[in-house]
Amino acid sequence: MKINVLGASGQLGQKIMQALLDQGAAPEDLIASVRTVEKAANLKEAGIEVRYADYDKPETLTEAFKGTDVLLLIPSLAMVEPRIMQHHNAVEAAKQADVKRVVFSGLVTAEYPDSKFVITPFEQYAEIKLRQSGMDWTILRNNMYLDPVAAWMPELMEMGHLPYPVQTGRIAYVTRDDMARATAAVLLNNGHENKVYELTGSYAISMPELAAAISRATGKTVAFNDATDEDYLEACRTGEEQMPDFFIQLLLTIYWAAEEGEFALVTDHIERLTGRPPERIEDYLMRWAKDNL
Repeated sequence: MKINVLGASGQLGQKIMQALLDQGAAPEDLIASVRTVEKAANLKEAGIEVRYADYDKPETLTEAFKGTDVLLLIPSLAMVEPRIMQHHNAVEAAKQADVKRVVFSGLVTAEYPDSKFVITPFEQYAEIKLRQSGMDWTILRNNMYLDPVAAWMPELMEMGHLPYPVQTGRIAYVTRDDMARATAAVLLNNGHENKVYELTGSYAISMPELAAAISRATGKTVAFNDATDEDYLEACRTGEEQMPDFFIQLLLTIYWAAEEGEFALVTDHIERLTGRPPERIEDYLMRWAKDNL
């Protein structure tokens, strides 16, 4: 069985490729479809076939998907309208290439028709497009990634406060490692056809609780004082990683969704798929701090 991952060189994609190998996939049974082949040099060195594929160039997708049995679609970071066209291109190319099953890596906000997160209309379109494709499909709705929170801890230590504007909402953060384990299990095994899984942490945490966990992990007090939208925007604009303003505004709407409870869902799907529960939020932050601070 040939498994093809579109977006294999990204942060999540790389972890999924490693999880596939860890769970017994042979390198010759894996295909990494990427827009920048040079970024997948490590995958090629591991014996995995690397193919050029660009979401915006349908002809490259059809060629990249040839001989694929199970295809994973990891969305790009484009805005809603371009993402919709990219997903359309990918699904149509998969049909032309006779792909048997398509797995979509989406978000839990797809559950909410009135979601505050501006990318959610794409998530909903993507799910509908897959369901109507005529191919077998599996939908993975991921919760919010914990990894970027950990990576921001050095700057949070300097700021001394948590700038996420979520007053009462809770978030069931999950690590990319755990999402990768669960995604690999879905790709490798049968019985997941036409099913939806929500990949979440094992509990949802409030912002005061997250601030306390970061304080324990770093050994430096990081408070939460009812952060506002402007607090978050300012923290992003003055941080080491200079992001475009439109992207910062996009990220802000994630926290609007979180305040409405859109990331509070907790399931046992990761444990059911992998036999192991997701890593606890506090444990991951502590481990990251020990390794990186």
